[in-house]
Amino acid sequence: MTLKGTIRNCCKTKEGKPFNVRTALPSDAEMILEFNRDIFKEAPFLLTTSTEFKTTQSQQEKWLQDILSSEASMAILAENKDGMIGFLDFQNGKKQRNKHVGSFGMSVKKEFRNHGIGTALLNTLFQWAEQNPIIEKINLEVFSDNTSAIQLYKRLGFEEEGLKRKAIKISDSHYSDLIVMATFCSKG
Repeated sequence: MTLKGTIRNCCKTKEGKPFNVRTALPSDAEMILEFNRDIFKEAPFLLTTSTEFKTTQSQQEKWLQDILSSEASMAILAENKDGMIGFLDFQNGKKQRNKHVGSFGMSVKKEFRNHGIGTALLNTLFQWAEQNPIIEKINLEVFSDNTSAIQLYKRLGFEEEGLKRKAIKISDSHYSDLIVMATFCSKG
């Protein structure tokens, strides 16, 4: 793995099946869009709903190019022989006083959850962040009822920093809290 350039890690699921984690490129835009369309239909713990997702291929390509051009942001995907199975993007603050901190979003296809894909994506993020001279802290927000994700984050060293009560409105009478979690790079 290199700081500037492409990331490529060969990984195995908990069951020993091979998959790769690599840099998401603008040429992956169509595949990522299709992945996101599927994810937004099946994932109850994402902020964006399937009806709200309207990103075009050219918008996705530009976004990926902007991420690639950024010194302290990254986007990676997990894929096996059949296609894309996971995605993670990390973006840091853009001001002098917060550029050392960033947040990520991650999604894994339903049938591949709890098989080590999320762990591999996060470990790749951690490796990249340790090599990045700017990033000192990694933040996330997670739905309070997404217990499997919370367990993963805690296992990988994230600690709770706060709670945003009723931050997500699921329906007129149902809300979800957001838990704020973070971990520090060794240089932070």
